[in-house]
Amino acid sequence: MRVVEQSVGRRTVIETYAQYDCSKKNRQLPSLENWDWSFADALDSELRKAGLKCGVLAAYLLWDKVEVALSDLHECAVLAGIFPGQSRKLGLIEQAGCLVDWKPRDVTAAWYSRICKGEALDETEPLILRPALPSESPASSYVEDGSGRAIALLQNQRCFGHTQVLAVAFLGRERDKSSEFGRKNLWGN
Repeated sequence: MRVVEQSVGRRTVIETYAQYDCSKKNRQLPSLENWDWSFADALDSELRKAGLKCGVLAAYLLWDKVEVALSDLHECAVLAGIFPGQSRKLGLIEQAGCLVDWKPRDVTAAWYSRICKGEALDETEPLILRPALPSESPASSYVEDGSGRAIALLQNQRCFGHTQVLAVAFLGRERDKSSEFGRKNLWGN
């Protein structure tokens, strides 16, 4: 991954993600002005109320904005339940032949047809990454990819150049140790 901007603040990441997610779901962007940006748990509460992804977005104070290529996606882990019985590392999942018949839950999603035609994700459609946990080994990162965009990019890799930038992502860098989600799910007390 090539870092294009270091130490991006959590507010920028959340605002960028909220704009993308609301646009994708054809929903109005919530008013973010009165949110308490200094407390992870307060942000999680606001994210939950707005119907947005909570947890990891608020769990990091600082992020790095990175460019993602195929080789980076091979090193990412995904949710265990997507490919039961397999490694969580996308490169190993691909080697096992599991991507051949995979389809996202929403095959009509605009991003899916664009990826299948060989179009990379736009900068307004960032992926969210965090360092991998020991349970996600041997992956180096975990991609928060509920819709399946990272999987679709790897599945359609024949449409892309090996070193081509396929997406931008925000990679969690500095933990917010006060985050209840982080303590329970990412790094312990």
